[in-house]
Amino acid sequence: MRKNPIILPYDGYFNSGQLVDDVYRDLSNPIIAKLVSFVKINDATFSDAMPAPTLVAKIWKIIESLNLEKQVGVFLDLKSADTSGTMKNIANHFSTSRQGILTVRSNLSGKGYMEVRRMLPNVKIALVSFLTDNSEQDCLDQYGLFPEEKILHDMRIVQRKYDRVSQLDDQEFAFDMIVSSPLESFYVHRNEKHIFKRRFEKVTPGIRDDWMAKGQQSRIAGVAKAMKDGSDYVVMGSQMRKGNPDKGISAEESQKRTALEIEKVLTRGEV
Repeated sequence: MRKNPIILPYDGYFNSGQLVDDVYRDLSNPIIAKLVSFVKINDATFSDAMPAPTLVAKIWKIIESLNLEKQVGVFLDLKSADTSGTMKNIANHFSTSRQGILTVRSNLSGKGYMEVRRMLPNVKIALVSFLTDNSEQDCLDQYGLFPEEKILHDMRIVQRKYDRVSQLDDQEFAFDMIVSSPLESFYVHRNEKHIFKRRFEKVTPGIRDDWMAKGQQSRIAGVAKAMKDGSDYVVMGSQMRKGNPDKGISAEESQKRTALEIEKVLTRGEV
């Protein structure tokens, strides 16, 4: 687990310029800058005001202007899944951008993963299996599996699909990272090494400490538990940028509490 494990998401922006301004403001905050590894953009990539590669470039200029380029990267959270040809075209749009992580859905074909690998060789692919605003019962109803079983199952299947075409590619694995809620990270962390003989980095949304409102996520836990259970990166927006005014918790207070939770876990060596 990194000392700066937080992925800071920017969702719900219709004005790309405002997003860029907010990124600058947040990364200028020393508490946030010390804890953040990636700035994550998602729905803002569909804004008509600024093409997504341009948005990535503008965020990078901010990162460089604040001398954070060795610590902070850009996370492109597209959760893409399409035909291999379309995936090649999508990846090609970002081939000159400087994103560090790209999310890809598990139903992409093996060739689709290969095309993304080829077009974006320096980007980490994060596998998305089951979205965190779905409940455990939703997963059981749809797949007959618990979420942690579904994630591990999809890891196997994606790698199997990729292996069928891997003789055409130099990459040994289809993906580098796993997206899982804090309730699945420990199960995946415990079992993946037996299957793949390696450990994949974990990206964990659904982080809500007890001073925060639950929000849209269904499967949640606090940052300390997520870290102890094997998460390498934790996605938290409101907890870092807004706090919980309804409970009298300012953004600054929430940042300090979060930093303390992270420091306690790292100091105790529980990761």
